[in-house]
Amino acid sequence: AKSLFDAGLAQLQSLDYESARRSLEQSLALDPDAAEAHYWLGILLARNPQSYSASAQHLERAVELNPDITDGWANLGGVYYFQRDLARAGASFRAALAVNPDSVLAQGNLGLLLKECGRPDEALDHFRRAHELAPEAKDTLRNLVVTLIGSDHCEEALAVAARAVERNQASYEAHFFHGMAHQKLHDPRRALACYDTALTMRPDDAELHDSRGSAFQELGQLAQAVECYDRAVALRPEFALPAFHRAMARLLLGDYPRGWDDYELRQLEEDCPRWASDFPRWDGSRLAGRTLLLYREQGLGDEIMFASCLPQLMAAARHCVVECEPRLLGIFRRSFPSATVYASTPDGALPREIAEHGIDVAIPAGSVPRFIRRGLDDFPRHQGYLKAEPERVASWRERLNQLGPGLKVGIAWAGGVRKTRRALRSIPLERWLPILQTPAVHFASLQYTADAGTTVAAFREQHGVRVEHWNEAIADYEETAALVCALDLVISVCTAVIHLGGALGRPVWVLAPYSPEWRYGFTGDTMPWYPSVKIFRQPAFGEWEPVISSAAAELRRLAGAPAG
Repeated sequence: AKSLFDAGLAQLQSLDYESARRSLEQSLALDPDAAEAHYWLGILLARNPQSYSASAQHLERAVELNPDITDGWANLGGVYYFQRDLARAGASFRAALAVNPDSVLAQGNLGLLLKECGRPDEALDHFRRAHELAPEAKDTLRNLVVTLIGSDHCEEALAVAARAVERNQASYEAHFFHGMAHQKLHDPRRALACYDTALTMRPDDAELHDSRGSAFQELGQLAQAVECYDRAVALRPEFALPAFHRAMARLLLGDYPRGWDDYELRQLEEDCPRWASDFPRWDGSRLAGRTLLLYREQGLGDEIMFASCLPQLMAAARHCVVECEPRLLGIFRRSFPSATVYASTPDGALPREIAEHGIDVAIPAGSVPRFIRRGLDDFPRHQGYLKAEPERVASWRERLNQLGPGLKVGIAWAGGVRKTRRALRSIPLERWLPILQTPAVHFASLQYTADAGTTVAAFREQHGVRVEHWNEAIADYEETAALVCALDLVISVCTAVIHLGGALGRPVWVLAPYSPEWRYGFTGDTMPWYPSVKIFRQPAFGEWEPVISSAAAELRRLAGAPAG
């Protein structure tokens, strides 16, 4: 048995897996209680998903015979994990740590499981420990940095990656993740410097080329960005992310025919409603005599923007059924009275009464422009396709009139979260002073963040400039829409209120970063989705002062105030 076991290990090391399996099985036939033989046969069988069950049986027997066997519990947990038995996987990883708290394999694997289960803070504890124990071990740096970034701990991610570079200047991963951390902190120039160093070490890594493309795109260097995405796609055609990023760059440039095709990669199968596959997907063919179901996706602003396609769809189809975010239900029903509009449910199910509408085809809202917005001439010059409730609008006009004569202007100064580029899309209220000090103009907050009321109160205390903030206008989207209609103008960074104002046909000014989200385009002061929107663009990456100055001067002219 011992000779057969030793032969099996030697064959395993020389990658002769079939001979190793036979030797280990023959060893166990002679000595069925040999823990090490069960362990290594379990490891060998785990290489093939078809033999996971057999692998688990041998690893279970190994830890039963010897609970202290090195990494026995950790590898058993790994097989359970591959079988998607997460409860037993977690128990095995914890058993491994009870035997050896310094098991890098168990720490890392338990971190991965907890992250998948939606417990990133607990996962980070284990990733930190695994990285502390073995900073050069495979994936310990990646797991820690990527999870820190995903949990909005970008500064810690940067510090971890910087220490990795100091520790090992020859480490590709250290330079790559150092660049990623810089990029997530919106420092694309430093990110590119790190990526360029990594490129000398591993020039054929598709993930690196994709990240370089994103950094170039943030800097507005779109030709270089597309070149990087193309290289990433060529290196790994099955890697969807660079092709999707390339779609963003092409749509930003107005290259709609090529952009929309790769834009389809935005939706993973698990992002689609469970019922979506119950209906044939609309392929752009004639809708006459058919009922179309248009279902929502992405954020509130995207939903409003893609609703601009609805009038055209309703004119072509026998009937349209429209799913929307609950906050938009009243507005959409008022605006599209001939359609059947319903609000999405928390469980994502399709209501029975909707399913009974005899739906012929269905499509996610973001896929419609691929068929009917192929070029700039395909965008209608509408006067607004959403409608606020007239009584609410009248009420807000009366309230605004009580502020006194002069223009009534709504503002929003912060947009998004970290991963949707909040830092690039937001302008601290103090920097708005040239706009907010315009004579004979009254300002109202359209800022949706929880601290908005406190912010404007502190701003008034410090600068003597009053910005009204009415919580009721923010808490109810019907009220937000009515207030936007009652205002003379909206000035905002890139937030959903841009879409709302443009869809209502109201005058809106956007203060846009140099390389904004694709829907704002890269050049010009207009936005194809909303004819009433005017864009004030940064002349270069990070430069807000010229944007503020231009908007302030334009507002003074509009208000009839003397030039500042």
